[in-house]
Amino acid sequence: MIGRCTFAQAGIEEAHVARFMQTMQNKGVNLHSVLMLRGNDIFFERYFEPFTPQTPHRMYSITKSFVSIAIGCLIDEGKLHLDDRICDFFKDKLPPEVPPLLQEQTVRDMLTMRTCFAKDGWFRPDVQDRLRYYFGRKPDKPAGTVFYYDSTGSYVLGTLVERLSNMGLLEYLKAKVLDHLGGFESAQLLKTPDGTPWGDSALICTPQALMRFARFVMNYGVWDGRRLLSESYLRAATGCQTDNDVVGARHYDSCGYGYQIWRTYQDSFAFYGMGGQFAICVPDKDFIFVCTGDDQLTGKVDNPAIFDAVFDLIVDNLDGGARLPAFDLDAPLHLSVARGAAQSEFERQIHGARFDCQENAMGIRWFRLEFEAGQGCFVYENDQGEKKLPFGMGSNWFGPFPQAGYSDEYGNVHVMDDFRYRCAVSAGWVETQKLQIRVQILDRYFGLLVITLGFRDERTAGVCMSKSAEDFLGEYEGWAIARRASV
Repeated sequence: MIGRCTFAQAGIEEAHVARFMQTMQNKGVNLHSVLMLRGNDIFFERYFEPFTPQTPHRMYSITKSFVSIAIGCLIDEGKLHLDDRICDFFKDKLPPEVPPLLQEQTVRDMLTMRTCFAKDGWFRPDVQDRLRYYFGRKPDKPAGTVFYYDSTGSYVLGTLVERLSNMGLLEYLKAKVLDHLGGFESAQLLKTPDGTPWGDSALICTPQALMRFARFVMNYGVWDGRRLLSESYLRAATGCQTDNDVVGARHYDSCGYGYQIWRTYQDSFAFYGMGGQFAICVPDKDFIFVCTGDDQLTGKVDNPAIFDAVFDLIVDNLDGGARLPAFDLDAPLHLSVARGAAQSEFERQIHGARFDCQENAMGIRWFRLEFEAGQGCFVYENDQGEKKLPFGMGSNWFGPFPQAGYSDEYGNVHVMDDFRYRCAVSAGWVETQKLQIRVQILDRYFGLLVITLGFRDERTAGVCMSKSAEDFLGEYEGWAIARRASV
């Protein structure tokens, strides 16, 4: 099914591909391979010595996307449902008392990285049984509310595949999908200390095999005219199931998340593994980009460089390129605002309701949200007492930030007085039941605070606060679990 074609047949000039490779070299990106596919034909494939087309490569967290496909196969077989509760499948690994928030957690919550956990850390000699470790932890937030990249949950899903299929994870994937695609003969899956599949991080295969897998997913389950997985599952898996931006910035890895598959620029999706393992799928252009490498030390710089170059230099130049709209240089400029819709039907269900918080790092005891005529207010109590933070819906409210005691004329000198930092505050519904508040400190000190309030329903909420500021806003960073107070 996979063939070869020229640059011209792929609809791109060779110079654009050369510029891409030059950009990678100029930025010092440590790549091991680069492959580009248009339709079913490879038009560019290169390997960096000593790597070759036959060299198996560790794919790290791309493994999670393979686990998602295995879950989809189980669903197609009727052995599993998205809303099944995960604890029901691991009763032999549960502690005597299971926290209610964990009892409520579903397979869907885990596929979308909306588990009840916001911390991992099982790379320790004392953690031999990772399942007991997982189910023995204390929840950080209600499942199904706020995104947090929970690698440990992906591991649990991998072991679930083995329990329900009575086969090894990789063996099951090969039988259902991979053997049909070809190229996975040398594939391996490493194991955890107790012999279970390392399903969150340890698939080893060739870049060509990964490219075939990406083509299969972008075919929405069909290979060589044969359907191997339901289209409905793959449409959902590659679509945006949850907003995953908790810092208020639309980067390559914060454009949304599906079922163990990342959303990215231009309505595309990607498989993403630590160290520079990527498969970027652009359905509108029928284009796939695959690369492998090792940028574990420089990934925060290299990963955006790879994505930006793929879209700016390759995708945007396919078929002659796209004409960009002209920017009006004379138009007035306004300070940025929070993403999301200005209204949600869910507002009416929580307007004015008090939510009591369990003990949390921010010291937030309770909060309520009030909405009226395009504006709102986040009312809460912390160690300084009751606070009110007004915000505009899709627009900025300008005024003082309510926290007292931050530095004024003398840096690092905190004095409790009437001084407050000036700020701009906006908000938007990034999902029907998820509000994001964006606070920009605009004073002699600058800072950014993003408050994400995700509601599982009208009674349960998860709170995530992320800040970037020098020596202040420390009280506004962490997670909280909140329950609606009884009336």
